[in-house]
Amino acid sequence: MNVSTTEPLKVDLSMEVHVYQHGKPDAVEQASRKSYQEAMTNRRNRMKEIQELKNNRIVGENRQGLLSIRSEPAGDYGAYVKKTVDAENADRTFLIEHEAREKDTPVEDVGEMQWRHWQRKSFPGEWIEVEDETDGEYRWVQKQGAGGGTTSPTRQEAEKAPQAPPAEETKKPE
Repeated sequence: MNVSTTEPLKVDLSMEVHVYQHGKPDAVEQASRKSYQEAMTNRRNRMKEIQELKNNRIVGENRQGLLSIRSEPAGDYGAYVKKTVDAENADRTFLIEHEAREKDTPVEDVGEMQWRHWQRKSFPGEWIEVEDETDGEYRWVQKQGAGGGTTSPTRQEAEKAPQAPPAEETKKPE
């Protein structure tokens, strides 16, 4: 019996390689983990303060995924606002850069993803920076509508819509 072939055999081979690091992480990796955890903890601890600044229309979410001061108060409170926003932006910047390294993605792309995230998460009346669909320029608007929709208002809608009252104003029952 003849088992030879007239043409060579074709073999399809598929293979996966998994690389694992066993043992303790090196000092750089440990420091990075610690800094990441610290940044997340700092942001969580500062969350209420940031929301109050947003509710009072002092800060807004800009297109880099960071906070911008929209109207800086005078005196000690203004210094507090600046210090708080600077600390928040430092942590956000660290986390954006960390994610960019992890995903091997440009920092600008991660910042834009964060910007879009914070646009969606913002409450009506909060300041957000949006891209104007007509000319591609950026402008500041107060988010409109309920439910945290993902669409940005047009300039005409933003100008016509009633402004949300500041957080300290409450309606009294009639």
